[in-house]
Amino acid sequence: MEQTFSFAAYKKIFDDYAAHYNIHDGRVALKITHTDAVVSVMEQLCTMRGLSEHTKNMALLCALFHDIGRFEQLKQYGTFLDYKSIDHAELSCRVLQENNILSALCETDRENILTAISNHNKLHISEAVLSDRYTLDGEERLTLCRLIRDADKCDIFRVFATDDMVDVVGASEEQIAKETISPLALSAIRNHCCVNKNLRQTYLDHWVNFLGFVFDINYPESIRIIKSQGYYRMPFDRTVFTDPETAKNVKEVLSEIETYMQEFSGIPAEPVPDQLVPDALQEFFRAHPVLALAFSGGTDSAYLLYAAKTCGCKLHAYYASSPFQPAFELEDAKRLAERLNVPMTVLPLNVLDNETIRKNPKDRCYYCKNSIFSHILKTAAKDGYSEIIDGTNASDDAGDRPGMRALKELQVLSPLRLCGITKKALREYSRNAGLFTWNKPAYACLATRIPTGTEIDLSILKHVEYAEQTLAAMGFEDFRVRVLPQSASGCLLENRIWAAKLQITEEQLPLLMEKRPLILKELNDHFSDILLDLTVRPSSL
Repeated sequence: MEQTFSFAAYKKIFDDYAAHYNIHDGRVALKITHTDAVVSVMEQLCTMRGLSEHTKNMALLCALFHDIGRFEQLKQYGTFLDYKSIDHAELSCRVLQENNILSALCETDRENILTAISNHNKLHISEAVLSDRYTLDGEERLTLCRLIRDADKCDIFRVFATDDMVDVVGASEEQIAKETISPLALSAIRNHCCVNKNLRQTYLDHWVNFLGFVFDINYPESIRIIKSQGYYRMPFDRTVFTDPETAKNVKEVLSEIETYMQEFSGIPAEPVPDQLVPDALQEFFRAHPVLALAFSGGTDSAYLLYAAKTCGCKLHAYYASSPFQPAFELEDAKRLAERLNVPMTVLPLNVLDNETIRKNPKDRCYYCKNSIFSHILKTAAKDGYSEIIDGTNASDDAGDRPGMRALKELQVLSPLRLCGITKKALREYSRNAGLFTWNKPAYACLATRIPTGTEIDLSILKHVEYAEQTLAAMGFEDFRVRVLPQSASGCLLENRIWAAKLQITEEQLPLLMEKRPLILKELNDHFSDILLDLTVRPSSL
């Protein structure tokens, strides 16, 4: 069977089936992305456990089809909440059977896959599966049940952290911030079990239930994946709960989860620095106790915000909002400032009003930085802050950064660079500090997507932002969409006089080929040509 097995063929079956539904519906797209992610986790998990090729193939099919019933669930009931509609796992099995999707497999493999899928969302694996574990077929059946439950939960943490909370649990984060944890949910965590869906009383109980998933993880390798992702803490870390008792209970729950994960995994804890802020940086903040921070929401300035706050500085963050920054950067900045309780001022600044910047010369960055930081300095001075810092780190090459000349002229301090803290080091400090920005890819301003000497206008910046948001929604990370002022064919089409050049990492080339038709469909109205840079982009992580 392994000789004829083709995962690509089954993936096409899945894609063709999903295409019958509205892929532009964010909820449909969510489930397609989730499926792809679970497949990826499953492949990683099978490799880490050293499983046979046959078991791995069957596990990948479990991952691919475990949520195929979600599309029909949404169509019929308008929700992903099983308690308001239908058991989506049972519906997935029905879809597979009614469409004969697994007909090429032997009866045993079909039964094992269907059993695993039907059990993937249950509170516990069925007694029938457990009692049959000592037979050859039963052993693989139980293994598949355990694998798909783990792989699904690994990615649910990502969904939980990154997708629209209304789609995930039916309430916004703002609503949940005002709620409490029910005694039953709190008791479940203390007793190391998931929160029974029939006993959840608040939307915050649903959040707590996600954390409770770790108690149902079967393999230490799965815990390793969950810990490396870091998603499980993010919604809690970025939410300011209005009720003090709730905030206390959330802290207790997170502590219980962290302890359990460490004990269960049996993996030695990664070394955590005695100080999450190195001595040199602490010394800097002692010498500069009152500071304004030019805050971008990226990894560097996010850690600087945390470090300054931790060291007791009187700190005010200033975010310069310009057409060069995508919307998600501002949202990330707001989330972190709120989490750390640091006041933040958003300063609207249309840098395109500056003709020199708009003309996009080789040293555009100098003029842009000068404009932005001059504005921040002026505003900060009115607020009582005479010194300003930024997130330039020791890995940043001054020779490649014309903007650094502006920082020097304006006497902007760069503590990370002054203290010799590299990008790699601050990512590690950020991860240990629990900052959701620790593994955020480097993201230069949108103006860098336009060739030097080509005049920048607002419309093309909007097209670039749309393109990069679209690719991010498809699962791409650490990429760029650069533009050329004319199509490769020389044809200048009305409102489409720019060609897009995609720069992605080598690891994402398979994803690019998989998503190629969708990319062309989504970007065709925005650009005259869609091109691929065959000089692959090096990872910024």
